[in-house]
Amino acid sequence: MNTRTQSLFRQRGVALIISLLVVAIVTALALLFTARQQLWMRQIENRNNFTMAIDVAIAAIDMTRLTLRDDARRNRYDHLLEPWTIPIPPIAVEQGKVAGRITELQGRYNLTNLLPPANATIRIDDANLVRVARAFSLSTSDLAGLMTAYQNLRKREPYSTPELSELVRLAGLQADTLPALERNLVVLPARTPVNVNFATAEVLQAAIAGLSASTAAEAVAQRNGNPFKTPEDFTKLLPESVKGAASKEAVDVQTRFFLVDIDAWFNEMHTGYQALLQRDGSNMPRVVWARRSKLSSS
Repeated sequence: MNTRTQSLFRQRGVALIISLLVVAIVTALALLFTARQQLWMRQIENRNNFTMAIDVAIAAIDMTRLTLRDDARRNRYDHLLEPWTIPIPPIAVEQGKVAGRITELQGRYNLTNLLPPANATIRIDDANLVRVARAFSLSTSDLAGLMTAYQNLRKREPYSTPELSELVRLAGLQADTLPALERNLVVLPARTPVNVNFATAEVLQAAIAGLSASTAAEAVAQRNGNPFKTPEDFTKLLPESVKGAASKEAVDVQTRFFLVDIDAWFNEMHTGYQALLQRDGSNMPRVVWARRSKLSSS
């Protein structure tokens, strides 16, 4: 084989190798493009599913608003035996499911009730603050720290309603104290009386000056299975010496504020949503705020 023939074979060999490399590169690019396209389509699908899951959650919140409106039109008092107090397990909706629960909030002591007039200093020896701290086995300095954090936040953001967890963080309290505090305390956008049909004995003592632990416990025991229909039904149980402290500003049997937790699924997408509702009379409850929340169901 002469030199010219050998050179021709080499050129053809190089051309074949280059052709194979080009084919391999084109194939790899095609596979990469296909994979990217599939990923892109999957991302669009997930985004659409997530949007639909949010729509399911918002629709569930609206259904909750209707439930609470209808409840107000039927009943003059709120209590633990009402149907809306039962959590709803996951139920099927089109291409998904939804679960949720309504939490009554005026069975807890509202820290907004402890806020002093504008620009007034939080006093550690304030009689109301001392009473509330004692009812929940808190130090007055810790409770004063919570209230100072709340007051400072209100000065910066007048229309803000912080979460209790935020106040605990701002006050520098230990995070592990939060679960115990959340059972009895709440932060609401306006002053509220305590609903005696939901309150613990400790919350009743915090709300009513001079109320003893034994009388508070007796009131809680008596309402079980037989809720108070009017504030007067509750005050009848109290000694004459403390009836004056159980004013309409302190206690009630109706609730205005509720927390709604929703878990919503659409196809494989799962999201949690939470809303604070304010109910005034028999009107449709107002959404004070709504936001994504930690998922509470699997």
